[in-house]
Order: sequence, then structure tokens, then C-alpha cells
Amino acid sequence: MPAQKPWNAAWEEAAFGPSGFYVQQHPYAHFATSVSQDGLASTLLPYLHSALNQLESVTVVDVGAGNGDLGVKLHELLETNQRSRVHFLALDVRPRPAHLPQSIEWIQGDARTTIASLTPGNLLLIAHEFLDDLPCDVVEVDEAGIAHLGVMDQESRRLTFGPLLCDPEHHTQIQWLEKWWPTQRPLMRAEIGSSRDDFWNLATSRVVAGFAIAIDYSHFHLDRKRGLWDGGTLAGYRDATTTTPIADSSVNLTAHVAMDAIAESSFGNPQTLTFQLGPTPDFWWLVAAYGIEFPLPDKMHT
Repeated sequence: MPAQKPWNAAWEEAAFGPSGFYVQQHPYAHFATSVSQDGLASTLLPYLHSALNQLESVTVVDVGAGNGDLGVKLHELLETNQRSRVHFLALDVRPRPAHLPQSIEWIQGDARTTIASLTPGNLLLIAHEFLDDLPCDVVEVDEAGIAHLGVMDQESRRLTFGPLLCDPEHHTQIQWLEKWWPTQRPLMRAEIGSSRDDFWNLATSRVVAGFAIAIDYSHFHLDRKRGLWDGGTLAGYRDATTTTPIADSSVNLTAHVAMDAIAESSFGNPQTLTFQLGPTPDFWWLVAAYGIEFPLPDKMHT
């Protein structure tokens, strides 16, 4: 019998492997994000203006840029005399879209790798509905209160549960759960967000001055501890509808972000602010400010 593949590894292959979802599929055929709406760029604009008011120049980094629409819309919203001070940089695993104007620089590749090559500087770093797509481990607690690590069923490619989460090799996962999502009730599920924390720490290490903004479907420790998310959040999307999560390149796999863990993992010691702003109560923003002030609330678009 072949060894069981950890769910994290199966998700990684299905999403970002050579034939993975984000390489072979056109994501917007399966789901829509608020990037396609003018409101997102307008809401981000005060942060770009605040950065320009305090810094000589700014690079806008769009992580997981999709079609590059966010950079285009932000560029259009700037005053003509501001545009020369802003460099737009898009990171995505897909090739550069043909329609994209030359004002947007495009770096093709896995953003988890390419972002490390960026020269630290004055940035407005934006990760919009990106972190929830990063593969992570999933655990389930059995009736005896013991957590098991998620694995992929070899035939159906669905999530099932296998090894006990108690070996020394799982020390990092156990520590994360103890701090952020205690597995204290039978039959509960949880997603271990350490891979998202690691990426955010790396991404924010590129910001010398400016803002780092994560925008995503999220949850927080108090609600997790109270059991409001005991069913877990792993979901699959195909053709604009929800479907059974399977580790297959035809399905977009996502899981909510532990936004408080992300905030704490921000590199250095920025000022941080989290707030709910979006289509549903679980859609949250995290803003980390490095060396500059937040825009005044009465100047922010909502």
C-alpha cells in the first residue's frame, strides 16, 4: 500500500505543481474577487496617498496579481504628477497578461519565492485574497480528543485523516495549534496557518517604509477558542460554485486565514490595525505601517 500523502503536500501539488490549478486554469473562470470592482482600488488609494505624502517614491507590490487589474486601477486613480513617483510591480505564477500596460512590471513565478528577490524599500505591499490560497495542514480531533493529521485519500483525492499529531516531527504544527487554535473538542477540525505566517513574515521583511496590507477571509482566536469555527474552513470552488475539496488541479482550494497570527508574524515591529471591511463579516483587512502614519479615517474610502 503506498504511503499516504500529507494533505498539505497534496494541496501544494494541486495548486502550484507543474499542472496545478494556478498554472493551467484561469482562476476567474472559477471565482470572482473584489479586484474586479473599482471599490477596492478606491479603498486602497488613501494608503498610497499617505505613503506618497511621507515618502519620495513608492513601489506598489501586488502579490498574486491575477490579471493585474488592481495595479491598473490604482494607476488610473493617481494624479498625473504622482504617477512618476510610483512603480507598479505584479507577482504571479501565470505569464504576463497581453492587455497589461507597460506601466505595470510583471514578475512571473511563485510569489513565495520571487518576493525574496525584491530589494527592500518604500512599498505598498498588497496581498489580496492570496493568503487563503496557500496550502496548509489540516487536523481533525477524534472522539477521544486526539488530533490526527490530514492526508489525501489515494483514490478519491479527498481529505481524510491519518497519523496522530503527536510525533516530534510535528512539533511546529503542535505549537501553532496550542497558541492559535486549541484542538480541545472532539470531532473539531482546524487548519494550521504557519505556512501563511512564514510567507507574511518574508513579504513584510521587504518593507523598509510604507504599508503591508493583507485582505482575506479570516477568523480570530476568540471565536476559534469559542468553537465558532470548529467545522474548519477548507473549501473547494469549481465553475463559480462550491464543491467538495479535492486535491485536484480542477478545483480551487482555500481555507480562511488566522489574521491575528498573520499580524503577529509581521516582520519587525510595525503598527498594526485590523478591521472588517467587505462583502461578509469574515472578510478582514490587516494593515501594518512601517515608519509612516496611517491615513486619517475621514479621508479613507469605505
